[in-house]
Amino acid sequence: MKIRLSFLLLISTIFLSSCSKQGPVFENYQKFSQNSWDRFNQIIFNVPIDDTEGAYEFSLIIKPTNDFPYETMPVYVILKTPSGEERTNEVKVRIKEGGKFIGQKEGEPLVIKASLWKELKISDKGKCRLSVENMVPKIQTPGISEIGLIVEKVKN
Repeated sequence: MKIRLSFLLLISTIFLSSCSKQGPVFENYQKFSQNSWDRFNQIIFNVPIDDTEGAYEFSLIIKPTNDFPYETMPVYVILKTPSGEERTNEVKVRIKEGGKFIGQKEGEPLVIKASLWKELKISDKGKCRLSVENMVPKIQTPGISEIGLIVEKVKN
């Protein structure tokens, strides 16, 4: 009877651990004073990569305020991997549609998540350097409280 109970406990533990969702391997945010992102204020994230098996998803987080005046937030992203490989991505993150914020629930702050790379393989361990540049052709972009980066391990 003890062997059956031990076996059931072992199987249950394995099943539960395989179904659990793994959190991000990196998550960091940059707050802006006065909810304004200056055009030439490049945001830098240093992402530690400890596992080269599988792939990663890199997602940009934008937290706009009600003062954000545009439909999209264009950004230019440069990723430099530990091996020296460089990848670039120009992204227009949709913030509004028809003048209304996308997905905003009344009384809750708005958080927009945009995928930069969905299944990026990184060959060497070390630090990835990711820079995000504001591409709005004005000196200041009002209505941005934070920019963030989330890096998650892609399950195979």
